[in-house]
Amino acid sequence: MVHRSLLSLAGGVIGVVALGFGLTYACGAPPFDEERGEIRTSAVCKTLGSSSGSADVLRKVLPGKSAYSFDDQFTHRRTDDTDRTYETSCFVNGGGRMLLVATVEMVGYDKAEEWVQDVVANASAPSDVTSFRAGDRAVASERIAAVYVPCRDKGPRERLSVVVELKQRGGATGAEAREGLISLARNAAVFAHQQAKCDAPARVAG
Repeated sequence: MVHRSLLSLAGGVIGVVALGFGLTYACGAPPFDEERGEIRTSAVCKTLGSSSGSADVLRKVLPGKSAYSFDDQFTHRRTDDTDRTYETSCFVNGGGRMLLVATVEMVGYDKAEEWVQDVVANASAPSDVTSFRAGDRAVASERIAAVYVPCRDKGPRERLSVVVELKQRGGATGAEAREGLISLARNAAVFAHQQAKCDAPARVAG
C-alpha cells in the first residue's frame, strides 16, 4: 500500500510538471522560444528608413521566430507640391503572427493633442506614453512610438503622422522596447519626409 501510494504521488507530480511544461511551450515562454531566424538588412521595409539601423533594432525588440517576412506598401506617393496625400505601411510578420506595424500618413489636425489621442488610442493607455523630442510632437511607450512631422510649409500645413506599433515583444525590457521604437519612428520619419517631398523642416533628429 505504501509503495502504491508513493508511485501514485510520483505519477501525479510528473503529470503536473509535464502539464506545466506543456503550457509553457504553448505560451511560447522560455525555454521553448523558436530558433531565431535571420533579419536581413536587404529584407527590411524601405519605409523604415535606415535599413541597417532598423534591422539592428528589430533584432532587439522582436520575439524570436524561425523566419520573418516584411510587407512594404506605398498606398499613395505624393507627386508634387499640390498633392495633399501620402500613405505607406510596413507589416512585419513571424510565426504566423503580426509582430510590428509602421504607418505613415499625411494628416491635418487643428491641435497636436488631438493627433496624440487618435494614434495612441488603440495601442497604449494615454498614461503610458511620454514625450520625446522630434517633429512638432512625439510620444512613445513600450508598445508604440509616433512622430507628428512638419511637411507642407505653404498653404494648408499638413503633417506626416508616423506611427510604429509593436504587436509582439521579445526579450527586450520595456525601456529597451521604447527606445527601439523611437529609433524606428525617427528613421521612418526621415525617409517619409524625403519621399513625400516635404518643404518644412522635419526636426526629427535625436
